[in-house]
Amino acid sequence: AKEQWQDEELLEWRRQKTKEQWTPEFRAKRREALDKTYYRKTLEALHKVYQSSGFIDLELYDIYRRREKDKSMLKFETFYNRYFEGDEFLARDAIRNYNHRVVSIEPLTERRDVYDIEVPNTHNFALASGVFIHNSAKQGRDRRFQAILPLRGKIINIEKTDDAKIYKNNEIQSMITALGLGIKGDEFDAAQLRYHKIIIMTDADVDGAHIRTLLLTFFYRYQRALVDQGYIYIACPPLYKVERGRNHYYCYSDRELTQLVQNEFPGNANYTIQRFKGLGEMMPVQLWDTTMNPDTRTLKRVEIEDAAEADRIFTVLMGDRVAPRREFIETYGPKLKITDLDI
Repeated sequence: AKEQWQDEELLEWRRQKTKEQWTPEFRAKRREALDKTYYRKTLEALHKVYQSSGFIDLELYDIYRRREKDKSMLKFETFYNRYFEGDEFLARDAIRNYNHRVVSIEPLTERRDVYDIEVPNTHNFALASGVFIHNSAKQGRDRRFQAILPLRGKIINIEKTDDAKIYKNNEIQSMITALGLGIKGDEFDAAQLRYHKIIIMTDADVDGAHIRTLLLTFFYRYQRALVDQGYIYIACPPLYKVERGRNHYYCYSDRELTQLVQNEFPGNANYTIQRFKGLGEMMPVQLWDTTMNPDTRTLKRVEIEDAAEADRIFTVLMGDRVAPRREFIETYGPKLKITDLDI
């Protein structure tokens, strides 16, 4: 073999055969195969880091990549630029949702709608059965100017949590990445902000109010400039849908419902009232018409008139001291006629 490698005639023949082999079609197939390898190995390694540390630790990933000396593991920036069109949030979502496993199989006695989470470049998987708020919102939105970030339940209460845990929280990481901001308020740069209307859309119940308060606490403490400059809004979904004949009406409070029935309907009128338990009960068209359509929706802009008082209230209601919170509820509860209290 060594002698043959010294044969110029044989080497020339081999060079010609290689040129014949490397056609544009062959190069394209090889590029595609390499891309799949780079994507799979990088995604697997990042997901492995995510599982071991509980969050997408890029420093740990770089250490792992250098230790393995595997050139098919790409830098994270290269990874999301090449495969996710530069969208870091979509890349992080794909990493977290990679390689999910079947936990259980349960037979159903009734037919239900099933919606998939859409993760680019990965296999879709069924989250559960039924209509979920982020699916209704995703289907009902205007994709030209509206983006949906589904948060999986309640974020951590940053008023009771140290900075290390806040930085590692996946929901907060996703939110900051989607907005294009840093985690610290002093890093705020309006030029980097990807959306100038950040709308908190939660159910109109106690749990929804709690989630909204947790989000407002985070924005107030860590992204105060967003609040001060008027970027934070609260969506106002309806509580009731009233149907009478072919007409229907949406009511946003108990007072509106009472006024509608008393002032608009005759005493013997037949009508039905639907109480929305959550946004997920609405069909996409309903959610668009009532809560997301800029021409018909109602938004509340979050503003701070008294910063010192706002700071005190956040500390009292969201802090780890129970006594001041109990005193506040006992003092103001009767005056505000609080009937629904999440204890």
